[in-house]
Amino acid sequence: MDEAEMEVQDRKAMLAELQDLLLDSPDLRAFLNQLTDLAALRLSRTGTAFCSITLRRHRRGVTFAFSDPEAALWDEVQYGRDDGPCLEAMRTGRIVATADLWAEKRWRSYVDHVQGRGPRSLIAAPISLEGDAAAALNCYSARPDAFGDQDLELASSLAADVSSSVRIALKIAAESELAADLSAALGSRTAINLAAGIVMGQSQCSQEEAMAILIQASNHRNQKLRDVALEIIAAYDPSGPKTRFE
Repeated sequence: MDEAEMEVQDRKAMLAELQDLLLDSPDLRAFLNQLTDLAALRLSRTGTAFCSITLRRHRRGVTFAFSDPEAALWDEVQYGRDDGPCLEAMRTGRIVATADLWAEKRWRSYVDHVQGRGPRSLIAAPISLEGDAAAALNCYSARPDAFGDQDLELASSLAADVSSSVRIALKIAAESELAADLSAALGSRTAINLAAGIVMGQSQCSQEEAMAILIQASNHRNQKLRDVALEIIAAYDPSGPKTRFE
């Protein structure tokens, strides 16, 4: 078997391993944590590697998964400075690597912080997503020159292979968030309408006048309108309002 055939077989084996991880994982975070463990294991041939996955949504970066807390730590330093190799990989969509971070001329704010105490080698491989979301697989090593061309290809392949899974998971998460927001809005509206009905009955006033009373109470108490409504309802039904969506 020549080198090209071996690479194809290795890629197939890696894809099968990723599929098994995805099927066995209860959620996206668990899958990505296992992915960072796999990446760290594969990239530790020349020393211990530690990996993370950075996710940016709504213009905010967060380390979503990591094989070692140290990886999350050096990600967080980049977020605080809005500068660094992982952020560059997400912004440009291109793989970023450095053989010795301490000697880098790029990302000066970040390098100044890690110099003398942080990682030496680094790979940041972008994970292709959609819309305003972006992600990257970040691989660190305490040793300089820890990663070679083969490691760059491996990190890039892993990032490419998980992109579809991450996109699907983010769409599901977005739909879940929308459903939760809708449910909360419906719950608030139900509570406010019920409270307005109670005020109408007590004060013998119109719905418009009842709403004005609730709003005035909300302003005077410096409380949300829904909270004022729930307090009124609780005096009659401690279990609170119910909607058919709950």
